[in-house]
Amino acid sequence: MFYIVTFIIGYLIAAINPAIVISKKVLKQDIRNLGSKNAGTTNAIRTMGKGIGALVFILDLLKVVLSYAIICLTGYIFKEEVTPTIKSLYMLASVLGHSYPIFYAFKGGKGVAVFLMSAVIVDAKIAGICILIGVIIIAISRMVSLGSIIGSAMLVILDIFMDTNYSFFIALFTVAIVIYNHRANIERIIAGKENKLF
Repeated sequence: MFYIVTFIIGYLIAAINPAIVISKKVLKQDIRNLGSKNAGTTNAIRTMGKGIGALVFILDLLKVVLSYAIICLTGYIFKEEVTPTIKSLYMLASVLGHSYPIFYAFKGGKGVAVFLMSAVIVDAKIAGICILIGVIIIAISRMVSLGSIIGSAMLVILDIFMDTNYSFFIALFTVAIVIYNHRANIERIIAGKENKLF
């Protein structure tokens, strides 16, 4: 039962998308119709500026922390242990909620910020390595998408060779969703047409 409750909490809170909410207030338009049409931090920066983009990023992180806090509180109340499998399930639910939100016709963001924040909560050391690798790739290639893809994929690779708190198959499915959400970026990277920073 606690597995189901965890999934529902993680999904529903992650399904609240700050980029969509703020764009409708600030621009009177849905961010999914602007720029890259993605409801995430990078497109928020492009369409609404760095300040609002930073706010979107912070709110995406906070909603993940909030959902985890509620899950822990629920576990405490009903005397259920928040096991590594529960944490991994919460990570998956968060990415699904952000990427395919029930509140916005199942069309949300790519889930990178939400994935990384939930991955940090599950296993900070492994997630930290993934984030570092992602940042290095971004700095070298100037492509946020490439760093996001490789950084996310590294979590599964590290999970194979290291002792982690992730449930492997749940982590694998979660990473697959994040990479699938970047399929258009992958096509542009291969074609040499992907947008670059600075």
